[in-house]
Amino acid sequence: MKTLLSLIAAAILMFSSFSSPAKAIVLFDDVNADHPFAFEIAYLYEEGIINGYPDGTFRPDDPVIRSHAVAMIGRALNLDDTARSTGFRDVPASHPFSGYIASAAEQEIVIGFPNNYFRPDWTVTRAQTVTMLDRAFYFPEAPDNSFSDMSESHFAFDAVSRLAYQGVARGYPDNTFRPDIPVTRAQFVAFLARTIEPTFVPDKAELLNTANDILAELQAEDFADVAAYVSSSEGLTFCPYAGGCVPADAVTFTKAQLPGFMSDTTDYLWGYEDGSGFEINLTPAEYYDEYLMDAPYTAKEHYGRNSPTATEFIHQAYPDATIVEYYYPGTDEFDGLDWQSLNMVFEKNSNGDWVLVAIINDRWTI
Repeated sequence: MKTLLSLIAAAILMFSSFSSPAKAIVLFDDVNADHPFAFEIAYLYEEGIINGYPDGTFRPDDPVIRSHAVAMIGRALNLDDTARSTGFRDVPASHPFSGYIASAAEQEIVIGFPNNYFRPDWTVTRAQTVTMLDRAFYFPEAPDNSFSDMSESHFAFDAVSRLAYQGVARGYPDNTFRPDIPVTRAQFVAFLARTIEPTFVPDKAELLNTANDILAELQAEDFADVAAYVSSSEGLTFCPYAGGCVPADAVTFTKAQLPGFMSDTTDYLWGYEDGSGFEINLTPAEYYDEYLMDAPYTAKEHYGRNSPTATEFIHQAYPDATIVEYYYPGTDEFDGLDWQSLNMVFEKNSNGDWVLVAIINDRWTI
């Protein structure tokens, strides 16, 4: 049976960026509190993305098979799991993961083998894992990886480079990646958890803390302190809608201009209303009230997965960015259609430091 570790788990596994105060962690009988991927396993279990076996074990060292890999990715992406024909000769509609396999094939996350086979019970290598995640999720271009056993001719070289640069795929102490060995269930969970929840990557965990600090400064209307996180050369861009954010058409304030943001009496064209296309002409203080902070955003404990569509739009304008989204789900009175989000867009400068380059809002518009 799965074991609920109450006070002991809370003391041993307290992860301050995920839960405050600490809470009990659900683990499996064969995943001890000191397992190197205990946090990741607990997180994906609580998210409903992974399951164990009927005997209460997780079997972290067992290899992952293709059907299980697709099911885990499918749950993370909320893919359609309706049982149906997959088009593969060896995956009938009666297969327990036919829906996820069909959806993943439709989105080209996975492909089959010659003669229209999927091989659902074949094991997955570390390179294949990285390739599936690279296809399923957004990863910006990155410098070539430096693993000693990865050549540019390897089919997964670019995918490994992208995921390694983002801290998702890690190698071994001897600087090898070992792309062609089977990935274990624990390793697969670690890759997937880092992909959907960047707080598992130390650099991204620090960035989330920075974003929370910036949120507090925005709520205090202290743009002088916000300016401390902004590049002197790039400034800070504001967009009212993710779908219509083209940096050239948005409003950009220099680092020197930001301290006077709320006292600036100039009417700016911030963009256009989504739907009507009407111009948004407002002073900065008016924009602050009507768009920028027009929702009770609260500090985040983890990145979360709220609005993938907004993220996709923002990456079109800022392909190298890391985005921290603050999401307001709306109210029951309007069936949640009054949802809003505030997206902080960060990029690394030439020194490798995170800088705030844009703040992009989003909302439902009729």
